Amino acid sequence: MSRIVRFCFLFLWAGIVTWIGISAPVSQTPNHQSFITRAKPAPRLWNSKALASWPVPIAGVNATPNYYAEAEYYAAPVDNLRTYPVYHPDFEPKGYREHLKQLGAQPLIEPEKIKTEKDWIAAGQRVFDELDVPISRTEDAQVLAFLQDREALKKNHADVTRDGILPGFRWVVTKEGKLQVSLAECSACHVRLMPDGKLLRGAPGNQNLGMPVVNLFLGEFASRLEKEGMGATLQETEYASYGVPWLPHDIHQKLRTMKEEEIAQVDGAPMPGTFARFNGSPYYITKIPDLIGIKDQRYLDHTGTHRNRGPEDIARYGILVTTADDGSIGPYQFKTEAQRKLLFRFSDEAMFALGKYIYSLEYPVNPNKPNDLTAKGKKVFDSQGCMVCHTPPLYTNNALTPVKGFTPSADLRETLNIKPVSVGTDPGLALLTRKGTGYYKVPSLRGLWYRGLVEHSGSIASLEDWFDPKRLRDDYVPSGWKGPGVTTRAVKGHEFGLDLSPADKKALIAFLKTL
Repeated sequence: MSRIVRFCFLFLWAGIVTWIGISAPVSQTPNHQSFITRAKPAPRLWNSKALASWPVPIAGVNATPNYYAEAEYYAAPVDNLRTYPVYHPDFEPKGYREHLKQLGAQPLIEPEKIKTEKDWIAAGQRVFDELDVPISRTEDAQVLAFLQDREALKKNHADVTRDGILPGFRWVVTKEGKLQVSLAECSACHVRLMPDGKLLRGAPGNQNLGMPVVNLFLGEFASRLEKEGMGATLQETEYASYGVPWLPHDIHQKLRTMKEEEIAQVDGAPMPGTFARFNGSPYYITKIPDLIGIKDQRYLDHTGTHRNRGPEDIARYGILVTTADDGSIGPYQFKTEAQRKLLFRFSDEAMFALGKYIYSLEYPVNPNKPNDLTAKGKKVFDSQGCMVCHTPPLYTNNALTPVKGFTPSADLRETLNIKPVSVGTDPGLALLTRKGTGYYKVPSLRGLWYRGLVEHSGSIASLEDWFDPKRLRDDYVPSGWKGPGVTTRAVKGHEFGLDLSPADKKALIAFLKTL
């Protein structure tokens, strides 16, 4: 099976595109509020009442996504196994794998031991670190050989943390006592390799992983789906992942008739920090969002696809993207009954703990300290009216801003926090995909210093480039994601600050990096 076929199977069934894992984090201080209070039991997360009021309608079809019924979701078997880091061969502790075998299968989460809020958050950190993709577990000799091959890892630029861990891979001992290697789940996209070699939990991912071993994993993955009667052709998989049938001129229609080589040019390996997510598009890529500080944000996703009403909604979103999204919206279906079968789920306790942990994430210590230049930058920020949308102390007004050409209905204006004016950003992701609500959420500016890519598709690699008016020109070469077959294109929208003097821009950028 070809590289691109394997990628597409994983896009469709697991939602994993960039492969990063977990080791010692950059210093983050959890929110210790209520740690000593007695914990409440996990709620029933996948319930029809909570799901009905959760999503924001999708533009064009004027409907919300369909969700698995409670009975169908809870009928799926629960996977609850601990996993462990995979080390570079130069760093693996002596007898490490034998020790894991001796431990045997261990539970990922033990609800009976959770007594306090602090316990929930600690359990959630373990879930975040250790959750894997069960269907990717393998003992394949080629996979194991690659992970022990120093030269192959070096040749393929596989990232290694300063603790010697190969991010993105996990060891797991199955119920049958087999030691297998698998792909990371939650930590696959939301952990960032920092310059000092540590990993920052919750931040947008930025890592590379050796492609040959990923291909081997995905080959195993696709073979198992075929054995379950869930296989599909490459063209079927591509369209099921991205098709928008209610659009009269849907660009994804051509994926149905493309040759494999052509699809590889459109939907190949993603740029680190971005991914063509299920329901999204390789033509309108998605920048991996920052989960740090998400407790203060009212909407999830760049396009505000779901309300964020508390840790339970984070848990539901985790359920959605790991196991329970068949892509259907209104009357439109994208998988057969066999293909949408749930092979497993994670327990409500595990996902609720995950939501609690993500809500506890605090911004890391910022190395950029205030000085005379940043003080001048704050004055520029204030004088330019930036705080209207990026209101301190959160540096967001938590509003949705409609894209050009989209007019919210009157009832939505009453129920959503909609900013009446568009700032002219590219409407592709917000109107031409199944993530297309017609809006982009106003992002928080906190944490800009570590995030990397700028803009919802990661088209810009730095704040300096973002404030360069050249980005509005059609002959501009984007410093971040460019797009399939694209060498030059304008990165339009949010023209605020483009006409500042060089000195004011320098000061403003310095201030933004302190947030």
